[in-house]
Amino acid sequence: GTALQNELGWLRGVMVFDNTTLAIAAEEFNRYNKQKIVITDPAAARIGMVGTFPIHDVAAFTDAAEDIFKLRVENRGSEIVISR
Repeated sequence: GTALQNELGWLRGVMVFDNTTLAIAAEEFNRYNKQKIVITDPAAARIGMVGTFPIHDVAAFTDAAEDIFKLRVENRGSEIVISR
């Protein structure tokens, strides 16, 4: 039921991640936002993320990556780079 959950989430303006890799989560955010999330570390890209995020709140997602997974987040204006 994850696909349906995501569809319903999208209607509410949120994305629901259920052990979704950071790479896929970033792609989802990048579909809806001008500021792009770029993950430069392959191991970081494979980390599974669980949570519900507003589709336009890129900062909430990158903060979670920083706080939970201790990743480096660099805001470069047009893109946010996530690395180890």
